[in-house]
Amino acid sequence: MNAKHALLSLQLPQGAVTVRLIRRARQSVGIRIKDGAVELIAPPAVPLAYLHEVLAKKSGWIASHLARHHAEQGERALTQGQVLLGGESYRLHCVAASRHQAQLVGDTLHLAGPMLEQPARLAASVVGYLQQEARQRFAARLALWQPRAARPLSGWGLSSARTRWGSCTGKGVVRLNWRLVQAPESVLDYVIAHELAHLLHMNHSPAFWAEVGRLYPGWHGARQWLKQHGDSLFRYG
Repeated sequence: MNAKHALLSLQLPQGAVTVRLIRRARQSVGIRIKDGAVELIAPPAVPLAYLHEVLAKKSGWIASHLARHHAEQGERALTQGQVLLGGESYRLHCVAASRHQAQLVGDTLHLAGPMLEQPARLAASVVGYLQQEARQRFAARLALWQPRAARPLSGWGLSSARTRWGSCTGKGVVRLNWRLVQAPESVLDYVIAHELAHLLHMNHSPAFWAEVGRLYPGWHGARQWLKQHGDSLFRYG
């Protein structure tokens, strides 16, 4: 890579983010989000240690702007006629109607409803459909996985958290992020196994990861998929 450019890494709550460092003759250090990528522009003489401090101080600003970019990209993808479900991409066909209806037929999701020509209305309609699918699909997968757990669940529900894919309380209540319905089933299963392991270990100790491995051998690939592609899952709403 050119000496004037380098790649840095910034740890955010949703995972590590690559930062493109651009050395340029200027008086100050600047940060910008360009096409979903983080760029740090700095004078040639500024040491890397100081630049890492700048990134750490601005991590909240960077995270919020990346989230906004992903939300805008999600709306744009919908208006272009694609929706992701279970790791597969489906065409989106919309028609005007007085009542909301949704039906998946073949490779097409058919949506009906008022004012779907407006991006926000269309996005809200898709979210409603995905959350409905999430309730059904998650319930089915949990029913399959619960008998393997060290102790029974007290209950479960959907989550809309921005930075967490799942959670488990000390009382045994699991919450799963509805956006996971867009991911391949193996990824959903990994998150379920992760939270069921917390029924036994409320930490991320070696014993916890051993329990994840007992529940779901070969979980590493699904976890890697989530790290690489999790930010691309539709985050509107």
